[in-house]
Amino acid sequence: MSYFEHNDAIRSMIRRARNLRVDDSGSQQLVDLMGLVGDLPKRVHRIQPFGVSSNPPADSDGVLLALGGRSDRLVYLDGGHKNFRPKSSPAGTSVLYDDKGNVIFVKGINGIAIDATKGKVYVKPEDGKNVYLGGTGDDGHIYAAVLTTGGPSTNVFARID
Repeated sequence: MSYFEHNDAIRSMIRRARNLRVDDSGSQQLVDLMGLVGDLPKRVHRIQPFGVSSNPPADSDGVLLALGGRSDRLVYLDGGHKNFRPKSSPAGTSVLYDDKGNVIFVKGINGIAIDATKGKVYVKPEDGKNVYLGGTGDDGHIYAAVLTTGGPSTNVFARID
């Protein structure tokens, strides 16, 4: 390989791409992409961090990496979707969001906020387990069963002191 071919391979290793379709049915998430003009890579592995999984909507932007400058070694890292990304988040916060407007904010000193504008917030404890609002249930505080339309809850308790 000549010096110029080597430089071209390095320059083309990293490029912008747009997600066209996601296949989330297997052990790895695969995406069909639109890259450079006429470049339509299919079934490219989308790398995700441990503990977080998502299925981005079509037209999400990201980065296509051609490992070693080779088109048979493509991976995709996405960066989000311009229409759905929450904006103006303060430094030090984290946001988990979807394309319907549902958001979980981790707001540092201000705690955690859930904004389920398009759906419900629900907690499903493991069988035989309780949910304690405002504490752990064994922290010396007083808790009472949460009143529902069907009567007192059997496993959801709110701190009252």
